[in-house]
Amino acid sequence: MNKNNKPILMIHEVYEWMLELDLSNYIITFDDGLYSQYKYLNHFLKFDTPKIFFISTNIVSPEQEEQNEITTSCSKAHESFFKTGNTANYMKWSQIKEIASTKNCYIGGHSHQHKDLRGTLALKKLHNHLKEDTDKMLNEFNTQGIEIKDFCFPYNYEAPLYKEILKQRGIENFFGQERIAIEDLSNAI
Repeated sequence: MNKNNKPILMIHEVYEWMLELDLSNYIITFDDGLYSQYKYLNHFLKFDTPKIFFISTNIVSPEQEEQNEITTSCSKAHESFFKTGNTANYMKWSQIKEIASTKNCYIGGHSHQHKDLRGTLALKKLHNHLKEDTDKMLNEFNTQGIEIKDFCFPYNYEAPLYKEILKQRGIENFFGQERIAIEDLSNAI
């Protein structure tokens, strides 16, 4: 995806202070499918560079659920979801599809469950989990009519085994630790 040789920026939740930054020299990636990313989509469309939204297919808000208009941190949104199943801080499939049909916007995978796999499973269990989780993710995208070629590793955990499983299933572009967090960028300006 980095055909433009531009640095790659990573954004989780979107806060209003971010709207003051000139991001025209970055490929912009958004992790976790947070609603604030959709809420401020029109702002980011001003930049004529690729924008990739990485979605965990198990963490999508139902169409009928009301979304939280107040920006919530990614960690608090995850905590709320993993403890109670609350998806009010996440996008709906209709919003994800709208983004997918927008110029310079792409949808990428971010797993199905968004599980932190750093050192938690024995190799065989890890392999089985990665295959099952990847298949669930791809099946959900297929059900929604969205084809993906990009993937961002949850928690930027770039395991070679994970990458190989994804490659075998048609994923071509991988994102992780090479990205610049927008918080780091704002500190440098």
